[in-house]
Amino acid sequence: MGQSLITAIRDNTGSSRSRFSKKWAKTIPFLLMLPALAVMGLFALFPVINAFRLSLYDKQLLNPGETFVGLDHYSQLFSNGEFINALKVSVIYVAGSVALQFLVGLALAALLSAQGVKGKRFFRTAFIIPYTLSELVVSLIWLQMLDTEFGIINYFATLLGADPQNWLFDFALPAVIVANVWWGSTFSLLMLESAMQGIPKELYEAAEVDGCTSWGKFVHITLPSIRYVSLLNMIMITLYTINSFGIIFVLTAGGPLGSTDVIGMFMWRSAFQFMDLGLGATISTLIFVVNILITLVYIRLFGLNTLKEGA
Repeated sequence: MGQSLITAIRDNTGSSRSRFSKKWAKTIPFLLMLPALAVMGLFALFPVINAFRLSLYDKQLLNPGETFVGLDHYSQLFSNGEFINALKVSVIYVAGSVALQFLVGLALAALLSAQGVKGKRFFRTAFIIPYTLSELVVSLIWLQMLDTEFGIINYFATLLGADPQNWLFDFALPAVIVANVWWGSTFSLLMLESAMQGIPKELYEAAEVDGCTSWGKFVHITLPSIRYVSLLNMIMITLYTINSFGIIFVLTAGGPLGSTDVIGMFMWRSAFQFMDLGLGATISTLIFVVNILITLVYIRLFGLNTLKEGA
């Protein structure tokens, strides 16, 4: 009886310690990250809060004074034709860039992960080189390539019997999308290839024994296995594309006739060209809200089950 009681107490104590250890094993990583998260939160949240505060005031760049105007800037924006145009252009630019970046990155990752492909190191290095360049350098490269008189694209077009095109006028939006995809698809390649390398080879071997084709293995094994990384990649490239306008700034500056005038360009022009910091802060606040909403939509539509399974 006494021995049984002692054994029961030991088992209960061991079980309690085990539960305590598991609880702390999950909690300690978050505690260790708290200082870094606090610093990041300070530098991330303060500009957002200050931008929202500034959006409520009429503030000019060269004028130290501020006049409270409430939500006037927000109401003015949605009746501003240039802002509405920037929203429409941004939707096309972001949708085209994100879709192509992800698909190109996925195709290249699948190619480099496939068995029997020769020269993987060479191709991987060649694909990564564009991503090592700065956005400004990439923009200048494409500015030269798309030049009407001396650009290499028109040179090859004339060799094929086609007429030279003014790419940055007649096809401005597709041109900046292609330039952005050329630069950014490597990011998707790196993320997706890393995820593919982690898929157990036994899954492919078993599928091959069952007579599954290469396409079947890609659809039924590869894609489901990288769905979490795919979701994360799409969120990251979407947010970056929304907030970045360097390539557009160099290639077209929002022209011609507003055909490439994305919301980031409109914000920069409002704040620094027209020196209206209040209006610029209003646009940046709306961009922040759009970033949050897009992330939630991605998770809701594509990644709710994925995130639960990946946790």
